Amino acid sequence: MKAHTYETQSTITPEKALDFLKEGNQRFVNNLKANRDLLEQVNATREGQWPFAVVLSCIDSRTSAELIFDQGLGDIFSIRIAGNFVNQDILGSMEFGCNVAGSKLVVVLGHTKCGALKGGLMLHKSKKWEWTT
Repeated sequence: MKAHTYETQSTITPEKALDFLKEGNQRFVNNLKANRDLLEQVNATREGQWPFAVVLSCIDSRTSAELIFDQGLGDIFSIRIAGNFVNQDILGSMEFGCNVAGSKLVVVLGHTKCGALKGGLMLHKSKKWEWTT
């Protein structure tokens, strides 16, 4: 598979972007992967990138969007933060991905047994937290 160009990205609809991710996830589930020449993708994206989707996910080492959706270099903007929440910085990155770089789809990827959320909820329940100013 080759990296997307401006021309190929401009023909992708949000529905098609979602199809790409679903197809890639099906390959992942079946322990398959697309045949890619990563060095070729590095060279093809040297002058710019045209990702078709923005994926917000957790930093959990088991939730790499590129692997879960079987995508290559330049295919998606991957934004990772513990608990996959949005703040102004992350929102700015998502807006850049869509409004400047042309991504067609935003995905918020959750997962089970999230340690960041579990830790935050446990701390809140124990009331062992303080607001600092």
